Amino acid sequence: MTELENYLCGLRTFGVRPGFESTEKAISALKAKHPGLPEPKFLHIAGTNGKGSTCAFLYSILREADYKVGLFTSPHLVELRERIQINGEMIGETDFEKLALEVKDLGIELTFFEYLTVIAWLYFCERGVDYVVWETGLGGRLDATSAIIPYVTAITGIGLEHTQYLGNTIAEIAWEKAGIIRPNVPLFHTAEGEAKEVIEKEAVSLNAPCCYVKYDEGLIQPDKYFVSLPEIGIYNAQLGLLGHYQYKNAALAISIANYLNIDTISILNGIKHAVWPGRFQILRKVPLTILDCAHNAQGWQALRESLEELRPGEAWHIYFGMLAEKDPKLALNILAPIAETMSYIEPQNERKLSLKEWRENVAEIYPGDPRFAKGFLSAKEALDDIRTISEGNIIICGSCYMAGEILAILAGKVRDNSKDDPVGHR
Repeated sequence: MTELENYLCGLRTFGVRPGFESTEKAISALKAKHPGLPEPKFLHIAGTNGKGSTCAFLYSILREADYKVGLFTSPHLVELRERIQINGEMIGETDFEKLALEVKDLGIELTFFEYLTVIAWLYFCERGVDYVVWETGLGGRLDATSAIIPYVTAITGIGLEHTQYLGNTIAEIAWEKAGIIRPNVPLFHTAEGEAKEVIEKEAVSLNAPCCYVKYDEGLIQPDKYFVSLPEIGIYNAQLGLLGHYQYKNAALAISIANYLNIDTISILNGIKHAVWPGRFQILRKVPLTILDCAHNAQGWQALRESLEELRPGEAWHIYFGMLAEKDPKLALNILAPIAETMSYIEPQNERKLSLKEWRENVAEIYPGDPRFAKGFLSAKEALDDIRTISEGNIIICGSCYMAGEILAILAGKVRDNSKDDPVGHR
């Protein structure tokens, strides 16, 4: 690795630092260094599951409308620079190194994620983009991405995640996610139940116009999903991303685009042409092989429902690899009922749940069950096994990092796991 890469990877030891004061300080220093630097309109997206897909839909819509659009997301799947894009192109190596050195020279102590956030902000400002689709990293209230002033905020569904940082209840986590809401800045959301109450109460307290997004689902064919929002005159928008859980994400993006006065044709084309690797991504049609980033109980449940809808009554060969901070018993309870086989892949990540630990959990719930016999110490071994299957249905899932390992191999690349987030991501 270069000296800069070594420095960047060294920042991972800081882990998560709640609060955005350091990020704000760095951005303020850059503003002073570059007076008059124009800022784009930031569309700030938070939530437990679906925020990445919502970002992908919104990004695609804005590009269809001929805007110059930035995208900041996390974690990356294969290459670190994927996180920072403009109009479909990730930041180049030269630009990344130049901006990274400029941020380093500020002399402000930043964590790994804070550092990337500041680089992204500077890149988008220097390149004069119109809008930035800006995804939170962890939570919202104390997330580094909250150092900017948003033009619009949005919150997807809320579930239990990262409880060591965000709280132990849905209400506590919703309150943290609602931390992206700003006074008088429009909020769009799809949260339900207790989370909905918390988020809308926070919006009222800040005088932020609040829109709870309503939509109608439509499934015409097993692999074609359509969503309608009659209240704003959008009908039968075909989703470019598959999976039952994408209805909410697409509807949220459409509502934001409508607020931005994006024309209907751009909205429809943007939803249809959206691309988001690793999210219910069909790798091959025969036998049907799908890759998905579902990484927590809410995600696994939504994935199962989509698989059952896609192939009613059929079982799946499940290849699964997860991080240690997630609950393997929950994964088993949710996914095992649809498994013809369930093989474990040990992720190449310092936060992995090992094959040994997985087997210990399996033995408690399904002792002696032959469906769980296979285990692999690498994604390559698992892919070799997958290629021997000639019929049936195959799903590879468990974490974003696992999806990244698979995609890297298929692209003939080597994934650098030293550039993964130390904590706080999937």
